[in-house]
Amino acid sequence: MADRNSKVIKMNKTTKVNGAIIIFFLILIYFVASLVKSLTKNPVTTYKVSSSNINNNISCQGIALRSEQEVKSTKSGYLIYFVKDGDKVNKSASVCTVDETGSVISAIQAAGQSEEGNNLFTSEDYKNIRNTIDQYKSDYSNENFASLYNFKSQIESKVMELSSQVMVQQIDAGGAQVSSTLESVTSPDSGVISYYTDGFENKTPEGLTESDFNQQNYKRTSLKSGDVQNAGATIFKICPDENWNIVCKLTNDQASKLKEETSITFTINNDPQEISADFSLLQKENCYFLVLNLSKYMINYISDRYLSIEIILDRYAGLKVPNSSLVEKETYKIPKGAVKNEEDKMMQTVQVTRTDKDGKQENKTLKLTVYKEDDDYYYVDETVFDDSDMLHPASGGDAIQVLSLEREKITGVYLGNQGVANFLEVSIVKSEDEFTIVNSGEGLKEYDNIVQDSSSVVENQTLY
Repeated sequence: MADRNSKVIKMNKTTKVNGAIIIFFLILIYFVASLVKSLTKNPVTTYKVSSSNINNNISCQGIALRSEQEVKSTKSGYLIYFVKDGDKVNKSASVCTVDETGSVISAIQAAGQSEEGNNLFTSEDYKNIRNTIDQYKSDYSNENFASLYNFKSQIESKVMELSSQVMVQQIDAGGAQVSSTLESVTSPDSGVISYYTDGFENKTPEGLTESDFNQQNYKRTSLKSGDVQNAGATIFKICPDENWNIVCKLTNDQASKLKEETSITFTINNDPQEISADFSLLQKENCYFLVLNLSKYMINYISDRYLSIEIILDRYAGLKVPNSSLVEKETYKIPKGAVKNEEDKMMQTVQVTRTDKDGKQENKTLKLTVYKEDDDYYYVDETVFDDSDMLHPASGGDAIQVLSLEREKITGVYLGNQGVANFLEVSIVKSEDEFTIVNSGEGLKEYDNIVQDSSSVVENQTLY
C-alpha cells in the first residue's frame, strides 16, 4: 500500500498558475494595444453619393435694341391713349389724342371725386394692379434694386391702360363738343406700340459702351394718359418689325468659349423656352460685346430694355463625388483569351508558372480582381502576380511573361458600404472646382458611401 502511494507523482501547481498569468497578461497587452491604436487612429470620413449636374453655361446681362420710331406731338396738351402698350396696330391707326383744353381730364377728375368714382375701375382692374405688385415683391432682391424703376414703369403703364379705357368712355359721353378740342395722332407705320423713352431708341450694337450696362445710370420715362406734353415731345414709339438684337457684355474668358461656335442657344429672363440664334462678337477695350440676331420674340420683351440671358453650352449629369475621393490605380490588361472565363466576372482565374528565389517552378491558379473590362481585355489588380510569373492562356498558345503585359491606370473610389475600402472603378464625366460628376450607369450608385479622402486609406483597409 505504501509502495503504491510512493508512485503518485505530484503536479507542480506553481507552473500551472504562472502559465495562466502569462496568458492573461498577453490578452491584456493585446487589448490595451488595440485600444491605443483605435484611439490614436484618425477617423475615416465617408461621403454619401448623390445625383447632380454641372453646366458651363454663361449668365450675363443683355440690352435689347430694336427699330424704334419715335412719334412726336405737333401740339401741346393732355395725352389720352387708346391702344395698350405692346399691342400691334396697322398703319394710320389712331393711337392717342392730344386734349388741348384739358376738358376730358377734368371730367375724369370730377368723376373720380364723385360717389361713382370708385366704379371707374372694376374689381378685375384692381386685381391686375395687385398682381403686378405681388410679382415685383416676390422677385425683389437688394442686388437687383435697379429693377424698382422698371416696376414703377410697369405700374404706370398698367394704370395708363385702365385710365385710357375710362377716358374713351368720357369722350364718347361728351359727344361732338368734347371731340372738337381733341387732336388724333395716328401711327406712321404698322407695328408694335410702346410707351416709354430711355435714350436707347437710336443706339446700335456698335454704339453701345460698357457704361450702358450699368443700370444705376439708366433713366426711363413712362408715357401715360393724363400727362401734359409740349409740341415736339415724343408721345409714343412704334416698332415696325420683329428684327432686333440683344447685346451682352462678356469677359474675355467667356468670349473665348464662343469663338468656335456659329450659333448659340440661350434663355431670356429664366424662361424655360430655349432660343437659338446667330451671333457676332465685338471686341472692346476691356471686354467683348456678344450681339444676338433675332427675328422673333421681340413683342414678348417690348417693355424691357435689360434682359437676363443664360447661354447654354454643356450640361453634364451623373453622380457627384468629391475630387478628394478619386484615386488612380495601375492595372494589368489581361487578354480575355488568357483567362478562364466564369459567369461571375469576379471569379475569373488564370494559370501561371511561378519561379521562387531558389529557381523552383510551381504551377498556380490565381483568382483575379477585375475592375473593368472591354471587348478585348480585363483590367485586373496587379498585386496578385509576381514578376517571375509566366501566364498560360486558357485558349492555348505560348506562355506570356507577366512583366510584358500592358499596364493602364484607371480612376476609381473606395467604396465603404461594408466597412472595408473596396476599390470601385468610375468614369469621369466632368470635373469642376471641388467635385466631379461621374457616370451613373456603372457600379457606383446613388446613396453609396465612399471614402471622402482616398489618401487616408489603402485598398481593403477596415474602416470601422
